[in-house]
Amino acid sequence: MLNISEKTVSKWECGNGLPEVVYMLPLCNILGITVNELLAGEYLHIEEFLQKMDISRLELMKQLEFEQLKMLMYKLYGLEVDSMEISDKGAGSLTYFVNASEKKYVIKYASDNNMNNPELEPKLCEYLRENGIPACEFIKNLQGRVISTDENGRRFHVQKFIEGITYSYNEATDFLLKEAAEFLSKIHLVLKDYEELPDGIGTEFFQYRTPESTLISYENSLQMALQSGDYDNAEDIRNNIEILKRFTNDTIDISELSCGNTHGDFMISQILCDDYGIIKGIIDWTTACRHPYVWEIVRSYVFMAPECKHGEINMDKFEVYLKTYLNKGKLKQYDMENAGKMFFQFLAVCDFYGQYYHSLARNRHVYLQQAKLSAKLLKWFEQHIDELTNRLNKIATEM
Repeated sequence: MLNISEKTVSKWECGNGLPEVVYMLPLCNILGITVNELLAGEYLHIEEFLQKMDISRLELMKQLEFEQLKMLMYKLYGLEVDSMEISDKGAGSLTYFVNASEKKYVIKYASDNNMNNPELEPKLCEYLRENGIPACEFIKNLQGRVISTDENGRRFHVQKFIEGITYSYNEATDFLLKEAAEFLSKIHLVLKDYEELPDGIGTEFFQYRTPESTLISYENSLQMALQSGDYDNAEDIRNNIEILKRFTNDTIDISELSCGNTHGDFMISQILCDDYGIIKGIIDWTTACRHPYVWEIVRSYVFMAPECKHGEINMDKFEVYLKTYLNKGKLKQYDMENAGKMFFQFLAVCDFYGQYYHSLARNRHVYLQQAKLSAKLLKWFEQHIDELTNRLNKIATEM
């Protein structure tokens, strides 16, 4: 009646697939059931129907989304998509993993973050690959462009898939920490000869993110946390407010810090490894900007090192990470003396909970992870900033 093969029906019956969207209504009419009952796989009483309606609606929306992407990939790239799944990693960009024509691809939509520069990423990644950094390779659409636009005007890239393992926050082994520090110094050296990227965290950033403006943001986030019943988050925000009120800026001259082209978001979730922990690829260069090098060094460490998960920094291990970077990377004495203070200031004036509560991203839980970790680290930096600064000064004198 619907020209559907027995093999396809068998997949539905075994729970290995769902009918494509175009078949759902005809099937329901033939069987005398609702779409919700079809997706639930059972007849539903009214109470059950109401409980499962939202779940079924989400499944249907996902099916529609996949069907639209399938048509888009064929229309723009000539690729017939066999299967597709949404990435649960990262919150900044909507990302899909796609199997098409016996090859794997990544579809990545550009986010609205003002530090994202998707139009620069393909050219930058080509330069990086030419200089020994394993970065993403982008494919062109049928019009010969690397940036495509869907029917809603949203921009996206299609990249070749890089096989590898990504670790969660604060799960790096000592071996991976060493590898990451070496790669980060190599990235900074290679990018010195690349054209100047847009400014990221610099003097203007801290002119905009002042303690006064952040306090206002924190108060708004606190109200949103309380209204949502997120009392643990509210307690974190209250602690952040108290620390910010006590915060004294030692007048770091950001313009004096060594600043240059960086990855912009170098952390454990952007590193692809093989089964032995050897780095195979560095992904997601959308946020590549000019940052102070010490900002990226400290930030990368606190999102990788296991002890930082509990809001602590093992200074001995951080010293090893820093010295590994310095085997090839270059920092001035001023960088070393102010690395801890600069990152403390960054944590103090960034309302990460505000980012979480205002985000509409599908994977916004990643922002919550970052907010909780940053709140723990902010406490640690307030208590240990003098000790850390003295330790860094000692390393600087030995350079």
